[in-house]
Amino acid sequence: MQEVNVTFTPGKKLDGMCTFRPEDSYYQVETERLAFIPLTKAHIKQWTAFFVDNSTERFLGFEGSDKSSEEKAEFWIQKQIDRKNKKEFGQLAIIEKISGEFIGLAGIIPRDIDGKEEYEVTYSLLFSSWGKGYATEAAVKFKEYMLENTAVASLISIIHKENDASIKVAKKNEMKISSEMTFMEMPVYIFRFQ
Repeated sequence: MQEVNVTFTPGKKLDGMCTFRPEDSYYQVETERLAFIPLTKAHIKQWTAFFVDNSTERFLGFEGSDKSSEEKAEFWIQKQIDRKNKKEFGQLAIIEKISGEFIGLAGIIPRDIDGKEEYEVTYSLLFSSWGKGYATEAAVKFKEYMLENTAVASLISIIHKENDASIKVAKKNEMKISSEMTFMEMPVYIFRFQ
């Protein structure tokens, strides 16, 4: 397995790296149980709950951060709003159709990995929605969306080596480990679908 070391700078521009841009259909993606909608500042309060007493937040690169839960949520949501405003792919709010409740974030994030354009399938759920298959449902849907609506050659998921739940989701999404690297100062696997 290839070992790669990459220093990721949050907020780093991709400078022309985004070959594929989201169409309007990206903001109307649905599954049988889930709807995905653009994030707004109104979601900050709801997403703050993710960062309260959650040991898995370290898998998002916040380990050792002195930011408050609300500051982390605001940073994360604003980043997705900025991506949409720049006409880039980004995460969307996950809405459980049956209840109408916000349950997390999912979508595609463009990445510059060692100078190469990549598109990452991403998902993060509030604890109350774990164990219901929602992460897999979202991941599969966004993989399918990219394959059906772009000419992307492959898709990745960047997963902390200790994040067993996300590793299982990636495998269910027919992804395989293609390399290991350091990303946002974390040891991660690059899972890939080609």
